Amino acid sequence: MIVLGISALDKESTVAILRDGQVTFALSEERLTREKQQGGFPRRSLEAALRFEHLEPAQIDAVAYPFFEWGKESAQILGCLGRSAAAMPRDFSRGPASALRHLYYQTRWSGKAILDHRRFHGELLSGLRDFNLAEKLRRVEHHEAHAASAYYASGFERALILTVDAYGSGLTTTLALGEASALHRIHSVRFPHSMGMFYAQVTKALGFVPDRHEGKILGLAAYGRSGTLKDEVLGRFAQRNGAFESRCLFDRSFAARVVAQYPREQVAAAWQEVLEKVVVEYLRPYLARYRADCVALAGGVVANVKLNQRIAQAPGVSRVFVYPAMNDSGTGAGAAMVLEAEAGGLRPARLPDVFLGPHFSGNDVEAALSGKGLQARQMANPPEEIGELLAQGKTVARCAGRMEYGPRALGNRSILFHARDPRANQWLNEKLKRTEFMPFAPATLAEEAHRCYLNLEVAADAARFMTITYDCTDFMKQNSPAAVHVDGTARPQLVDDVTNPSFHAILTAYFRRTGIPSVLNTSFNIHEEPIVCTPADAVATFLAGDLDYLALEDLLVRR
Repeated sequence: MIVLGISALDKESTVAILRDGQVTFALSEERLTREKQQGGFPRRSLEAALRFEHLEPAQIDAVAYPFFEWGKESAQILGCLGRSAAAMPRDFSRGPASALRHLYYQTRWSGKAILDHRRFHGELLSGLRDFNLAEKLRRVEHHEAHAASAYYASGFERALILTVDAYGSGLTTTLALGEASALHRIHSVRFPHSMGMFYAQVTKALGFVPDRHEGKILGLAAYGRSGTLKDEVLGRFAQRNGAFESRCLFDRSFAARVVAQYPREQVAAAWQEVLEKVVVEYLRPYLARYRADCVALAGGVVANVKLNQRIAQAPGVSRVFVYPAMNDSGTGAGAAMVLEAEAGGLRPARLPDVFLGPHFSGNDVEAALSGKGLQARQMANPPEEIGELLAQGKTVARCAGRMEYGPRALGNRSILFHARDPRANQWLNEKLKRTEFMPFAPATLAEEAHRCYLNLEVAADAARFMTITYDCTDFMKQNSPAAVHVDGTARPQLVDDVTNPSFHAILTAYFRRTGIPSVLNTSFNIHEEPIVCTPADAVATFLAGDLDYLALEDLLVRR
């Protein structure tokens, strides 16, 4: 069975091909258009998928999309708004003005969301008709798609599946039990009680872009202490009986007042701590009730790697998996998995890797270098030569093999640098025109990771995809300080010789020379641009970033 999955069209629209239960190709439209978080119908990605997979549209059995038809989605949105209106008398206890502002802004949001769903409905059908695929379209509830991606890629036979995002088909948070290759939902939280909206609100109040810069808030939080502000923010939530509510969430005046009164680091710390507490407390009773010790996660909120660490540390949790494309870019693959599971052809299996995008040819490299005035030579032994350059303190941008799927660069579209100098974050961010509060993540040899991180086993598999933070050992703090945040944590990529043998060989060569098993790994892009995809993208970014070397497969390029 061949299923085409198309993710939500609102942002970072993505195509995935599922062949007999395995994702064989996945690509976000932004990587081709070079427009960050590109939404709309992913025409170029679909063309690339068909070309790479040697498929004709007629060979596709079904098309999966992770939202209902727009009329049904509109009914869900209006139902949420109606429940908020019905709760007005209770919300008045927080002050009539706050309750009225909440309802006013939720009404505005609802109107825009309904119009957006209508537009996406039209774009989806129009795009599929161009490929003669419209009649094969099947729709999947949004959070069901998230849950399927987490469960079926985890390799867990039995697990709790937690999905958390801003909004999806009337819901914001769900819990399901995955067992016997099937998913059974056990609880859900309806919009507007949304941890995604909660975090987006403070992102905007602090002057950043919601749905894009939440990672900056996470990084900023480590520099602050929440103090009594945490209790004030937590007071806007009610938790009982394995559920939670967020009171007057759409009232923007609360976040605006807090930001005006407190340092931004304290505000970020309070929001982060409340996020962690609400989500972990929501999960806790179900861990005990269902006696499940494995947890699989998906949804945009679990891009928050510190939250994932807190879940991994919750009593009763022995293993955690985070779907690498945890945001909406992963919902196309998840929706395809739902259809495959309904056909009886899907079991949970450990995700081998996420190198699922396109690769490139020698002709592509030659065209990219032509007329740029760059020096290029063939490397006799690429891992050894790149390892040596890193040991010498050089920056090496690497573009090799198939592109990564999801938001993280995992060695094939990465900028690499040694982690010995704690000042590296500042000057490399300046080169890349970034304003980041998080340090760059380390790529660490999996076989040496026990020397670098504490309590490694609970999420070692998830850490192959850079989806969780760990507390660092003294060895890591002393030898790779540039990769350790001020709170003593790091967000590692554990690299083994099966998932990415060529990148593993580079780290091994560096380790032999230095005795240090980690290097800095940051995405190969300039600030506010997508990760590079092609050699042409790589050359342009290499020149703009003023980096030392560019490795295009086994070709070494310098100025």
